[in-house]
Amino acid sequence: MNKIIAVSALILLSNIAWAQNDNLLFDDSDIIVRANTQTQNADIINKAKDNADAVNMAKDLLKSAPRRLEAPTAVSFSSAAKPKNKKKSVSTFAAPFGLLWNASVDETTNQGVELTPVEMKDYPNSFQASHLPKSIDFFERVYVSFGEMDELNRILVYSHPIEDNAQAAKTLKYYKIYSENLDNKYGNMQQFFTPAPVEVKKDQNAQEAPQKDNSIGNPDFLAQLTSGEAVLYSTYHNDNVSATLSINVDGEQKSYIVIDYSNLQVIKKQEKQTFDAL
Repeated sequence: MNKIIAVSALILLSNIAWAQNDNLLFDDSDIIVRANTQTQNADIINKAKDNADAVNMAKDLLKSAPRRLEAPTAVSFSSAAKPKNKKKSVSTFAAPFGLLWNASVDETTNQGVELTPVEMKDYPNSFQASHLPKSIDFFERVYVSFGEMDELNRILVYSHPIEDNAQAAKTLKYYKIYSENLDNKYGNMQQFFTPAPVEVKKDQNAQEAPQKDNSIGNPDFLAQLTSGEAVLYSTYHNDNVSATLSINVDGEQKSYIVIDYSNLQVIKKQEKQTFDAL
């Protein structure tokens, strides 16, 4: 009987031990399983959240796209010719008559220069200038152009009218003086002369008439300049400035020395902008 009780007790103790071990194993496995379950659930939740965000982003994109691009507002020529508050793209440097290349209209008037608006074809924002910092009595009229970017880019000057003879002797004298000065200052002088055409006629005996003189300063040179049959001008330039010296004659055969200066910095910049835009 005692043996039976002892065996029963051993079996009972053994079952309790296995039960405890089972509980331990179950608990351990439960921890592992629960951990895996939580991780998977977290991944699922995160993926769902990411998907929801992606869907919302897609909805937002669909709502905002496609966008219609509107054409920019057209700017009138007058407002383009007189820009306001434009940031200067280049610095100023010395120009003829004490002016400053690349200076704005305001900067030029601040020098004490008086500007009177004038219309000049192909040169917007142009003025006749007076009270120049450095004036030359020989020149009567000075015109300046600032262009659409409000930067001084051209200076055009006319001498006082010159009362001259048929050979344009006085005018040619001044032409030579200013040609030498411009060549000394800017260099690279090139002179261009287009003589008046010579009409060759034959007399009754089929002999050629003497050829008419069409050289610079010939007896009819002033008349030839007046009619445009003869043209005389010279060009000069350095890296920043070009100048053209010419002789103009009006209908009353009064001649003028004319110098046309151009700011090559502005021209080069405009050419670069055009090239970049192509």
